[in-house]
Parts: sequence; C-alpha cells; structure tokens
Amino acid sequence: MLRERPPHDCRPPDRRSVTAGGGPSVRPIRSLAIRFLAIRRRIARFPSASGGATAVEFGLIAMPFLCLVAAIIETALAFFAGQVLDNAVSNAARQLYTGQFQTARSSDPAPPAGTTAQQVALQKFKDAVCNGRVTIFACSDIKVDVLTLSDGTDYTPQSPVDSGTKAWRTSPTTFGTQYQNPGSNQIVIVQAAVEFPVFFSFLNPNTLANGKRVLQSTVAFRTEPYQ
Repeated sequence: MLRERPPHDCRPPDRRSVTAGGGPSVRPIRSLAIRFLAIRRRIARFPSASGGATAVEFGLIAMPFLCLVAAIIETALAFFAGQVLDNAVSNAARQLYTGQFQTARSSDPAPPAGTTAQQVALQKFKDAVCNGRVTIFACSDIKVDVLTLSDGTDYTPQSPVDSGTKAWRTSPTTFGTQYQNPGSNQIVIVQAAVEFPVFFSFLNPNTLANGKRVLQSTVAFRTEPYQ
C-alpha cells in the first residue's frame, strides 16, 4: 500500500534554533548587547537630563529662604515690641512729668514690713507702665529705674546688662531697683528694659546669657512746677 508523502516544508528555518558552529544560540548574546547599549545611552544622557531639576533647586534654597523669612518676621516683631515699650514708658512717665504720680504717692499708707516707700512707689510705677497695655512681652517682668538729677550734673548712661556676665546689671547698682522721687522742676531719667524671647539670638549682640533679647526704652525730661 502506497502512503502519501507529506508536502515539502518551505518555511525558513527558525533563527532561534540556528547556532554558530554548533555553539550556543546567538540570541542571548544579542540581547545582552542591546541592553548594554541602552544602559550606555542612558548614562550618556544623564548629565544633560533636566527632569526633577526644579525639585532639586528648591531643596537647595528652601531652608536658607525659610530661615531668612523667619528672621525678618522676628526682627519686625522685636521692633514692634520695642515701639510698644516706648509708648508704655512715655505714657507712664507723663504722670511723673505732671506730678500726678508723686501727689498720689503722698497719700499712700505706710509700706508693709520689710519694704520701703521707694520700693512700693517703684512697683506702682511699673504697674502704671503695664496698666491697660496689650503687649507681646511679659510686662510683669519689666525692670525700671527712675533717677533724678540736679541742674548742671553730668550723667553717664549705664547699660542695664552686664557685658561680662550677659545678665542684668548688679554693679554699681542693681538695675530695676532704683526709684528717686522726682520733685518740682527737676530733671528725671526713666530707664526701662524687659526680656524678649527670640530664636535668632546671634543677629543681635544685645542679648542675655539665656538667649533672650533686651528691649530698652529711656525717657528724660524736666518735671513741671506742680507744687
């Protein structure tokens, strides 16, 4: 019995099965070469790539920029607090200028045991400075000196802060403890200072050892002849 022979297969040979000299297939070698060239092209394009440049640049300047903004805001707050202190001291000093404060003290009762009339008057003057004031500093911590001068007397201003210890001055007198009751037609110097918390303390040399800034206000005047 004759069997029908299958038709001749004219398809081209599968390249995946072609080997060179009976060795391994060339497809894995070609694939590795293509991958190598792709990686090489990517590495070559890396120096000129601009993707993500904005994020990188923002990351470099964000911290210095935010610190600068914070320092500007802090400086503005310090100037505002200083202006508030100036207004408070000026308004309270006006009571000394007109003699209103001194006249009111003349009717005060005897001071409590362990205190002096000067200490009581100084505390009442500090209360007058802070009376009805909305401040951004602790007004209860304000320190005030009220000094009087005779005509023709030289006056050398003294800093409320000891430059050596970076603390409140204690020599020759302790700052914030002096009250000399002004008389009629007498020269008066009112010096006030208060601590103000800051973050960038290195921006201002006039700071205490605890890193807080010192706000100061000084008023000089001659009282009216109120008597």
